[in-house]
Amino acid sequence: MSYCVNCGVELQKSEPRCPLCGTEVLNPNELHEEKPIRPYPAHVEHLDKSIDRRYIASFISLLLLIPLFTAMLANVLVSKQLTWSYIVLGGELVLFTVFLLPMITRMPKVLYMVIDTVSVSVLLLLIRVLTKSSWDWLFLLGLPITVLTALMCWFFSLMASPKCRIPVLVRFTFALACVGLLVVAIEFFIGLYRHVIAWPTWSLYVLFPCLVLASSLLILNRRARVKEEIRKRFYF
Repeated sequence: MSYCVNCGVELQKSEPRCPLCGTEVLNPNELHEEKPIRPYPAHVEHLDKSIDRRYIASFISLLLLIPLFTAMLANVLVSKQLTWSYIVLGGELVLFTVFLLPMITRMPKVLYMVIDTVSVSVLLLLIRVLTKSSWDWLFLLGLPITVLTALMCWFFSLMASPKCRIPVLVRFTFALACVGLLVVAIEFFIGLYRHVIAWPTWSLYVLFPCLVLASSLLILNRRARVKEEIRKRFYF
């Protein structure tokens, strides 16, 4: 049994060169064979590690039909009609549009946001109809918060895009400011739903820290040395 003096790989008897590194083999105790039988394949097979995301998403979509049909069947057997199982349908619709639809089709980001907003709105409408609550809950609270959240997610997607030329710290500044303003808007719509319009109170506990952190990031962005260190640490 011989081994390569350079890389240490095991060699077949009387092999003239190492098959791994190409180092010439000089072993006076072994006779040279013209075509030695190698214990390993002549070429390396490269396995395809790519994953068909569309196939996986389609398979998961089919699996979602199982809890949906189970809930509908249980609803019919117990209540003799379809009632609360519609909420399961709306929840799975949101799950599909938010997580699985981007894996199946390629569309502009704006269109994704519109579809997600519509699916969440349908779920809120089903909840309103089944609970027989007031329409004010839907139009003054549920839908406005849903639309604002969708707009903020769309803005975040633009900030996270590789095509965005805005410095990373400035992007985080905008993101923190948007989060603080969203919480203030949520408090505003809650007051509108309760027919009470007042100065923001509890939302300020979120807005002020976000603004302070955003201002700190802007200051750090002006320090080239610190900014370069952050870029190296987080691989931006």
